[in-house]
Order: sequence, then C-alpha cells, then structure tokens
Amino acid sequence: MIKHLTAFSLKGMLYILLFTAVSPLAFAQLSEGGVPKSFSYAVAEAQPGIITEAVDRERLLAEDEVENMKGVPFRFGYAFTVNQNMQNSGTWMTLPDGGKLWRLRVQSPGAYSINFTFNDFWLPPGGKMYIYNQDRSYIIGAFTQRNNKEDGYFATGLVPGSDVTIEYYEPAEVVSPGIIQVENVVHAYRNFFKTDPLADDFGTSGSCNINVNCEVADPWENQARSVAMILTSGGTRWCTGSMVNNIRQDLTPYFLTANHCLNGGQNSWVFMFRYESPNCTNIDGPTYYTLSGSQLKASNSASDFALLLLNEAPPDSYQVHFNGWDARDVAGLSGAGIHHPDGDIKKIVFVSSTFQSTSWSGTPANSHWRAIWSAGTTEPGSSGSPLFDQNKRVLGQLHGGPGSCTSSDNSDIYGKFSFSWNYGSSASSRLKEWLDPDNTGALFMDGWDPTMGNPDTVAPTAVNNLAAQSVTSNKVTLTWTAPSDTSYGGVMKYIGKYSTTPITDTNAFNNAMNLNISGSPKPAGQTESFTVTGLNFATQYYFAIRSADRWNNVSVMSNVPSATTLAAPVIAASPDSLMRVLQSNQTMIDSIMLSNIAALPSTLDYTVTLENNSFPGDIRVSLVPQHTEAPEARFPRKDDAEPTGQSIEGQGGPDAGGYKWIDSDEPNGPAYEWNDIATTGTELTTWLPTGTFGAKDEGYAGPVTIPFPFKYYDVVKSQLFVSSNGAILFAAPTANMFTNAQIPSSSAPNDLIAPFWDDLDGTNGGNVYYKVDGNRLIIQYNNWPRYSTTGSALTFQVVLHSNGRIMFYYKTMTSSTMNSATVGIENGAGTVGLQVAYNAVYVKNNHAVKFSADPEWLTTPSTGGTLSSGTQAAIRLEMRSEDYPAGQYRMEVKIASNDPSKPLITVPVNLLIGDVPVELTSFSAAAEGNTVTLNWSTATETNNKGFRIERSSQNSGWISAGYIAGRGNTAEISSYQFTERNMNSGTYSYRLVQEDYDGTVTIYTAPDVTVDRPEVYSLSQNYPNPFNPATSISFTLPEAARVTLTVYSTLGEQVMTILSSDLEAGYHKAEFDASQLTSGTYIYTLRASAGSKSFTDSKKMILIK
Repeated sequence: MIKHLTAFSLKGMLYILLFTAVSPLAFAQLSEGGVPKSFSYAVAEAQPGIITEAVDRERLLAEDEVENMKGVPFRFGYAFTVNQNMQNSGTWMTLPDGGKLWRLRVQSPGAYSINFTFNDFWLPPGGKMYIYNQDRSYIIGAFTQRNNKEDGYFATGLVPGSDVTIEYYEPAEVVSPGIIQVENVVHAYRNFFKTDPLADDFGTSGSCNINVNCEVADPWENQARSVAMILTSGGTRWCTGSMVNNIRQDLTPYFLTANHCLNGGQNSWVFMFRYESPNCTNIDGPTYYTLSGSQLKASNSASDFALLLLNEAPPDSYQVHFNGWDARDVAGLSGAGIHHPDGDIKKIVFVSSTFQSTSWSGTPANSHWRAIWSAGTTEPGSSGSPLFDQNKRVLGQLHGGPGSCTSSDNSDIYGKFSFSWNYGSSASSRLKEWLDPDNTGALFMDGWDPTMGNPDTVAPTAVNNLAAQSVTSNKVTLTWTAPSDTSYGGVMKYIGKYSTTPITDTNAFNNAMNLNISGSPKPAGQTESFTVTGLNFATQYYFAIRSADRWNNVSVMSNVPSATTLAAPVIAASPDSLMRVLQSNQTMIDSIMLSNIAALPSTLDYTVTLENNSFPGDIRVSLVPQHTEAPEARFPRKDDAEPTGQSIEGQGGPDAGGYKWIDSDEPNGPAYEWNDIATTGTELTTWLPTGTFGAKDEGYAGPVTIPFPFKYYDVVKSQLFVSSNGAILFAAPTANMFTNAQIPSSSAPNDLIAPFWDDLDGTNGGNVYYKVDGNRLIIQYNNWPRYSTTGSALTFQVVLHSNGRIMFYYKTMTSSTMNSATVGIENGAGTVGLQVAYNAVYVKNNHAVKFSADPEWLTTPSTGGTLSSGTQAAIRLEMRSEDYPAGQYRMEVKIASNDPSKPLITVPVNLLIGDVPVELTSFSAAAEGNTVTLNWSTATETNNKGFRIERSSQNSGWISAGYIAGRGNTAEISSYQFTERNMNSGTYSYRLVQEDYDGTVTIYTAPDVTVDRPEVYSLSQNYPNPFNPATSISFTLPEAARVTLTVYSTLGEQVMTILSSDLEAGYHKAEFDASQLTSGTYIYTLRASAGSKSFTDSKKMILIK
C-alpha cells in the first residue's frame, strides 16, 4: 500500500542552513550539475509525499533464484506504480527571487537505493530538477530541457538510501510551466552500492573473464568506450550493446544490440557507459555515466539485431566512441568481443581463429558468425554485445551460444552485420537506410570519436632546439621544447633516434638506432627531457627526434646535436671485508669507502644491495593455512549468519617473502605490551570515502609518513594509509573494503597489513591515532565499533619497527561477533602473504602477534649514486644486534657499477652477537699471477686452537687448503698470512674455520678472489737451478692447447719427454726427475699448438750431482 501525504505540517519542522563552503557530491547522468536551489535558502525540510510499503526482500530473492536457473537476468529493484505529479503530491513554495520550488519527498523503507521513471516529463527553459538523498551526500541533476523527450518519458539513475527528495525549481517567468509525473518508484532490494552476492552485478561473472582495462586489451581501448550496459527501468541489468557510426558521421546516437533483448520497454531503458574497473583488478566501476530512453528504429529475428536511437546524445565528457562496421560478408581472421557478462563490469574476450559462417536454430542459413574464444568467454547479460574483426569493425552482435568458463565448447554465435544490412523489405527490418541514409553504397567504415575532431594531414611543428647535455660515461640527457599540433590532444608521441654517424636526412634517421621515449608528451611550449642510457664509453653520438599526432602525421626531423661520452671509470672499495662483534641490543655504524680512481674524466654509476643473509637457526619449515572454498563468505549480506573460517594456533610461516609469525601464547612468542597513545598521539581526523558510504564507514585516512625506510616484502615503503575497516595499506584504497577476504589473493586490496580486517564503522564513535616513538610507528584504533553491532568497541594497535618487524597488540576487543575478520599480511601483488586467521575466533584481549622476516641486522641508506673521477663516497652500514639470538651473522654488500673491468664487487660483512673467543678485525684475499695470499688479523684471542683454511670454486664444494695454529689466549693484535701458489685460473672462495680447544668453531668468509687467465704464452726458468736430482718447470697458456715439454742434451739429442697432453688455459707446472741422468747442461723446450696458433720456447738448466 502507498500512502499519499499532501498536507504540509509545521510541526516538527527541521530548518537546514548549508554554508557555501559545503560542496555536496554530484554524480553524472545527462545533467548540468550544480546545487539544488533549496540548499541556498533556510527552507524547512520537505515532509514525506510518498511512502511505499516495505517489500518482502526474501520472497523477491527467492523468485530471483528461480529465475536465475532459467537464465533470466536478475532484478535489483521492485517498482511501485504511483503516478504522482506536481498537482496531486509534493509541496510548492515561492522563493525570494520570485521563482517557485516544488519538492516531493519519497520514502521506501528498507531500500538500498531509489530511482524513478516519469511518464510525463517536460521542463521549460530555466527549469531545473534535482534528486538527492536525505543527508545530501548524493545528488543527481540538474535535469533541464535537454532531457525532454518526444514521448514525454524519462528515467533517472539510482540515489542511495531509502529517503530521497525530488526538487524542481521554476524561474519566475517561463514560457509554460513544467510537467513532472512520477510513474514508478523503484525500491532497490539489492545493494547496488555495496556488493550483493546474489545479484547479477559486480564480481559475479566467471573467473576466466578479462577486464577491459587489462594491458592485453590496450589495442581495443577505443572500441571499449563504445560499449554500454542496458538496464531496465524496473531494476534489471539486462543486456549489452554499442554505439555505431553512420556514413554521414553526424553523431546520430545509434545503438546496436540484440533483437531478443527487446522487451517493449526500451523507451525507459537506461544505458550505462564506462562501467568498468580502472585497471586489471576487479574494482567496481562508476555507475553514473548513464543516458535514459531510446526509440526502436529497426530489428529482425533472422540475424537477431536491434538498432535503437538514443533519446539523449552522449555528452563529450562520456568520451563515447562510435564503432566502425563492415557489411561485406567477409569472415574476420581474428578479433574480440566487449561485453557485460552477468551484469558485471566491462570485460573483453578474444578470438584468434577465423570466424565461421553458421546459423542459429531456425534462422536462415549463413545469417550468423561463430567465434571460438581463445581467452575469456561470454555469459547471460552479454547479449547484444559487439563482435569486432581484426580491423576493429563490428561484424555482428551476440545472439547466444554454449560459451562459459567451464564449457568444453567455448564458442558463441553472433548475428551477422552483413545479413542485417539489407534483410527484409523495409527500413524497419534492416540497417542500410539508417547507417547509409544517402544510399552512397558504402559497405564498411571505421569508427571515430567526436571529441577528437576530424582527421587532418597537418603534421606537428618541428623541434628546432634539441640539445644534448649532462654527459656522463654512459648517459646523455636530451632536452627540447614540446612542439605544437592542430589536432585534438596535440602531439601524441615522439620518435627518437641516435647514431655514431651524423644523421643528415630522413633516410639516415630511419636507419639510426631507436630511442624509446615513452610517456605522454607535455603541452606545447613546455620543456621536455629524456635521458639516453647504455651508451659506450668515449664515443661520439648524434641525436634527432620527430613528433607525431593522433592521425600519424609526422613532423620533419629536428636539429641534430652531438655529444661524446666520458671515459670508463675505475672502481675501488675499502675495506674488502668487515668483521664486527656486538652484544645484545647494541648498534654500530661503519662504512665502506667507494672511489672512482680513473685518470681520465669519467663517471662511476653504482648501486648497492645487501644479499645472501645467513644467521643462526636459518632453517625454513613452512606452516601456512590452506584457503577454504567459501564464496558465500566472501560477499556476505549484513544479515547473514557469520561464516566459519580458519586459523593456525600460535605460529606460522615462513611465506615466500621470508615472513614468519608467532603470538604471545607461544613459549618463545612476543610479550603483550600496551603503549597507549590515545592522549599522546596525533588523531587522524581527515577521512576520505571510497564510495557512497560515510568516510569512517567505508574510507581511509592518510597518508601517514613512515619516518624510516620500512622494507615490506623487499619494497621500501615511505607512507601508509589507514582503512576504516581495520587494515593498513601502502596505497590509498580505491573501493569499499567492507568484505574481508582470505589472503593472499590477487584481488584488490593488496599490499596490506590486516590486524583486524572486518566491516568496521567509526561513524558513531571511535578514534584512530598515530605516533612516532623512536624507531617505531604506532597506529592505534581506539574504541572503534564494528558495523551494525551494538555495543562493540575495538581497541588495538599496529606497530611498525624500523628493522621491518610488525607487531599487533589487542587490548580490548569487545564485540558480539569476533569470527568475521582477516588477520595477516600480504604483498603488493597479492601472491604472497601470511594468514593468521580468517573468519575464525582468534583475536582476544591482551594478545600480541609478531611478524618478522629474516633478521634485519644490517641496513644501509646507500642505494647508489654517481662519482666523478677522483671523488669518493661512504657506503654507510648500520649493524644492530637487537634481541637476535647469539651467533654469527653474514651478509654480502654487492656493489654493481659501470666499471667494465669490475662490474660487481662483493664485500662480505660478518657480525658476531654475544661473547666470542676470537675477535677478527680483517680478512682479505688477493691474487697475483697464479698465487693467492690470505691476510687476517685478530684484536683478541681466547682459547684459540687455530684456523683451518678452506677453499671452494665454482665446480667444487669446500675443501681444506691448509691450517695455521692460533695463539691461545692473547689481548694483543695478531696478524696471519697464508699463501697458495700455482693456482689454475678461475674464481675462488676462501673461509677461515676458527677452532677453540673445546671444539667450538666460528666461520669467517673473505671476498671472492679471481686468478686471471694468462694473457700470453710463457715458459719460466726451472726452480731450483742448478738442481739435484729434481726441479720444477712452470709455463702459462692463454688458451687451451696441445702441449709437449721435452728435454735435450747440448748436442740436440732428445733425452726425455716430460709432458705430452691437452691442457686448459692457465698456470701450469711440471716436475722433472733427473736421477737417471748424468751431471751437465740440458735444454728443455715447450711446444704449444691451438688451432692455427703455435708457441715454442727453450731454456737451459744445470744438473749437478
């Protein structure tokens, strides 16, 4: 039953005065924006003029379940027919400017939103109609004479809430009074603004569907802007269709969809453009780019097409594309379809094989195309969507088919555009008369965007001030002034070239190497810059650019500057290793000095990373929860029973990022410590909404600056955002977060820390504070309520430590519902994370949880830089023992640079935490020729038995290379040296295994050392010489060779062959035993051959017995 309240009562009248600083949020339909007139006057609140009866939501949902099984699109609203107008409902008043104000307040108890259809609608010039909700947070309008239709029909978009007001202002003098008659009040029993799991809407399509703004869909960007979802006035997301161009290109708003979508109500259909995620993740799209009403111009069932003429032309702000088409019966070689499956955000589907000519059941032969999908699929709701060929022209609209995410036959059937072109005997059954009204005979055309203007042939102006500057050893920075162009959007891209020979003309330009100048060009007249990297040392380069507009008109070539890069740098680092000792909870600062010692002008570009962290107890046994299949729990309704979930008791991990967690219930877990900042911290008072709900219900505050480099999943973070729903994020959320989810998950939100992610609402109480406390940043939710849970008050903290540790502290968690939250952490891609609990009773009062990755005992603020010749920089290292277990910690400082001879330097850093018997102060390894020398020093020694020297190479594990005795107990500085001779070429690692008398060992590593390959063949003098009876003969090979070493008498007689073998490049030594020879002078000869190369050398040796 509907109540009609026409009397205007002064009792309980509410006067509202809005200051001019208040700017209500207005949402787009075809409207002019602005603020309702009543907002500028102290007028009383309108009394209800229409009150609908409550709907039986459960009955309607049950009906929808039945309809859904039949494939019928779901409704979101129930329509009450009211037929109320300005004569029989609402209230009038005269304003001080002489104009009149009519307001009709409509209440529909329990509605998530309300929208209207009007069966008699006409506004005079100057007349403006707005619709807004009770708290004025959502406004649509102004609707004006631009919205008048020939049939007098009009429909509006949705306004959230169950209490909305229609307001019409009419100027004092009008040609004729306005006419407004409300036909239907549509009560939304599904939450269009917060996701309903049962509705055909956001997030309900199959998982194999591809968002239209994924990178793979970039080539179809223009075509995507042509597609719109069709909604009925009764609240159903119905079908899909698209705008099509006509031969005149006169912007006639023709809309192509399927004949089977027609339901007789197309005059009140709403067409929703740009309902899409802003990126590749599933984020709900805007629902306010809508147009209302259409007229049927042509249709037939043979090819299942319907051509509509929209009652409203899309405004430029919608950026609608008018599709091209092809009426020739030629199969596409490949293509795509763009659609709204199941009423979801816009998706794209791809076909990589040739379209097949076919028919639909009962239709004429060859009236349809069959497309076999290579990626994606369609679903109910996709009907009427366009099929594009490889030329991005429409070849048909979707009729139906077996395609789905689970179907073995993932194909669909589209009515042929070519069949629809000239089918039947009149304009009402074919496309030809509408899309080629002048009968030009054209059978195909391309699409275009009216906002871009007409194509032209005028190229952008030439760049004439290109300059090459800021020259380094490998880089040159180019600067120029952005040129101008007459086309829409101006210059769209730059084409850059470089060469080591002069670029004298267009041919030389085309043959030169490419510069990848990415990004959008700046407006004409602004300064552009681009840095060319990866150039060779000491080389002259020439540079030139051209620019192009959106019509691919290319400018003439710019001027051609040149620049010569600097010489190669030479890197030096000191010391080549570090060893330090700390007791618990100590900090030490040290440095590695980095220098560019090149003699010629040069620049050393370097980057610093810390790698290969090893520490006591570095044994990884992973304990992680398995996700449960609970789709109904992912999008719960507010009145649903709370779902069950999962948690792991006590501890878990590590995940792939190295994070582990442990709680205060475990023997080795963290202590619960509460540092209340409610009186000492800074309150977050500026909250921004992520949708149409209040900002402290669905919104966030921030950014909050992190006062130290906080590494989270190997990415350093500098700021964070606080969600109203109990989560910390490192980027501002773009959608409501009232539905918690299992983690990790690739679906947004990602990159989050979730101490208690649930549907929380601080609108009616609660505060959030933050405070920097030394090396900690504390975020505290204080008495923050849970949504729609009477008496709930949650007080908990997230504490970020500068060493990367994360702590959750739960003080008082008062709520009747504690099993609907997610607790855990997740990386930026949503691929790695630790879930402590999901929809399980886990969190409790006076509880703590610690998350930590590998111990961050070594950090550096130095990430890289540039050094000119003769300059140096300190790589600052900070070592912290914190409360880490006693023992040995090792890390490598990797310094990568553009020094061609030493592109990577490794400096080992060793930290000993706790009491250690030997304090090593230095340990280095150096190679000279084929000899490796190790040097190390100790500051003190206690109970030191000695040092075992071990060596490894790329092809072997650790082996013993020698042993040097220690000095037992000494407080004096001690120095040691160990030498290995006759080493083959290659890279070696060395370590000291220091042994105590009680058997305890401590390991120290040195930087890798490389024994270089000899550059030339050589034969050394034997040693010893003279000798008796044995001696050694050394020689070098710069490459692998066949080698013979022969001994002759002074008369030239061959006495003995010492060696005859294939040897690798490197340093070699042969032993010669002359015990069977008599005293005298002998000659030894080395012969080596490698391919066409050969080497021979001889030397004398003396045997004395």
